[in-house]
Amino acid sequence: MAKDLIEEIPPMARWRFAARAAALIPALYSCALRGEGTGAVEEREQMIWYAIGREVKEIVDTFGISTDNAEEIAGALRVGAVVLFGPAFRITVLPASGEAATVVMKGCPFTGTLREAGCDLFAGASWCMPFAISAVEHLNGAFTLRFVRARCMGDAQCEMVIRKREEGE
Repeated sequence: MAKDLIEEIPPMARWRFAARAAALIPALYSCALRGEGTGAVEEREQMIWYAIGREVKEIVDTFGISTDNAEEIAGALRVGAVVLFGPAFRITVLPASGEAATVVMKGCPFTGTLREAGCDLFAGASWCMPFAISAVEHLNGAFTLRFVRARCMGDAQCEMVIRKREEGE
């Protein structure tokens, strides 16, 4: 079995990236809540998480993780999510071809936190979807991500497909 990419990132580096994300999130929310963003509250919240998704690119670039095909992008998304938000993410990558891969997530720290806080799980869609889409688009602009199933929408697991963009997309 191939070595897990997360093991390629030293624990102290993981800690620094996670701490940066922890500090960045309230700063971005502060800007959005004080009207520095435009659009409805939901749109501003999505832009916050789109910005957090860019952080995955920083992690991948720092450690030279390849993102040339869908499987590599999916692996990099998994690494970025685990580094930024912890090991409660249980993510499996199912390669289909160089142009497509499926990401299956059976464990998610966001849904657990929402439950603990007594919030509607649907709120997670405003975080996760823009985060994941942004991460994929920043990792390799020739690819895109589509959600097939989502835990925060009531499905048993999340399922996302990373695929090569078609012309005009």
